[in-house]
Amino acid sequence: MNRHLFSRWCLTALTLSGTALYSNVGALSVGDKAPDFIPGGQWLNSAPLHVAQLRGKVVIVNLWVYSCINCHLSLPTLQGWYGKYRAAGLEIVGVHTPEFESDKPVKNVTASLRADKVTWPVMQDNALATWNAYESQGWPSFYLIDRRGVIREIHVGEISTRFPDDIPGLEATLQKLLAEK
Repeated sequence: MNRHLFSRWCLTALTLSGTALYSNVGALSVGDKAPDFIPGGQWLNSAPLHVAQLRGKVVIVNLWVYSCINCHLSLPTLQGWYGKYRAAGLEIVGVHTPEFESDKPVKNVTASLRADKVTWPVMQDNALATWNAYESQGWPSFYLIDRRGVIREIHVGEISTRFPDDIPGLEATLQKLLAEK
C-alpha cells in the first residue's frame, strides 16, 4: 500500500472510531504562517484568491474532496458557521484535493457544490500542490487562520453530528479569532 493510501486508510479508521488525531511530525504547526493557495484547476464561486488578500478576515481553509463521506458530512457544520459568522469577518476557502481521477473534472466538483449548496470559494487542487504546501494528513482537514494569516488551530477529521465532540472547541476558537482585531 502506498503512503498516500495508507494515510487515507489510517485517517478513515480513526474518523470512523470517532477519534480525530493530528500528528505534527513534519507538518505545519499552530503559529506558522498559512501557505498560499497553489491552484491545480479552476476556482469556483470566486475569482482566484491568495492568502494575503484575506488578511483582516478569519479564514477556515478546508482541504476536502467531494467523494469523501467524512468531508460531505462536515459541510452542514461549515455552512452553519458561514451563515452565522460571515458578516463578522469569516471566510471559508475550500481546497478540493482529489483522491481519485474521477474527483478531478470540474463538472463533477461543480455538480457537488451545487447539490450541497456550497457557496464559499473553492479551488481545485488537482496536482495536490496546496495539499502538499499545507502538509495535510487527511480528508477533511481544517486550518483556522487568524486575521494576520497565522494558523491558530488545525483539525483533521469529520466535524458533524456523528462526531460532535470537537465542534464546541473549534467554534470557541473561531469566536475568539473573530473577536480579535
